[in-house]
Amino acid sequence: MKLMPTCEHASNRLPAAFKKAIPADVQQTHRAYDIGALQVFRKLVKFAKPEFHCEGNFSRLFVDLNRTITNKSAFSKYYDELETRNKPAAEKAKAQATKYWTEYRTAIEKFIASSLSQPKRVAKSAPTIVHLGIHSFTPMLNGKVRNTDIGILYDPSRPAERQLAQVIKAEIKRLHPEMKVRFNYPYKGISDGLTTALRKKFGPQYAGLEIEINQKFFL
Repeated sequence: MKLMPTCEHASNRLPAAFKKAIPADVQQTHRAYDIGALQVFRKLVKFAKPEFHCEGNFSRLFVDLNRTITNKSAFSKYYDELETRNKPAAEKAKAQATKYWTEYRTAIEKFIASSLSQPKRVAKSAPTIVHLGIHSFTPMLNGKVRNTDIGILYDPSRPAERQLAQVIKAEIKRLHPEMKVRFNYPYKGISDGLTTALRKKFGPQYAGLEIEINQKFFL
């Protein structure tokens, strides 16, 4: 069994082709990246020393690596605003964003495919790849307080993911009994995202969970 950590919303950086499209104050907010997620992700990588891991290099306002490229939310509203001012610039930026998204997804898929092609040394019922996507969420959205500390997102119909979620929750509670941990909150584990796409492509040998951490710990 191999651990594969990823951090899709690690950075708020913007490429030169798109930088002027984003207001500077927006670039520093949760709309641009998952505040604190990279810090946790790098600690996990240092501790677990996985064979493969990857993190996003640009803001999700450039392109959201955790959305299907055909999902309208993959590209932020700032593309529309840029297009009204400079259509060629908007088209160029979107082409660069699509290339970057494709390269990120391809690297992950190649690692999984390579791992699945190797002989398994564990029970057939156990997944070969355990993917942990590290994310964070804003403590308040649309005036409503998110009442949890850590969310564990997974597909309840997949036994391996269900079991892994229980193990992760139990370990968090053992180490930090005061933490409030919820399953599939503040988002659903079966919504459009990287884990959902990889489940469809690789089947039960892949198990994908997303760890959502409240940004109140980092602000």
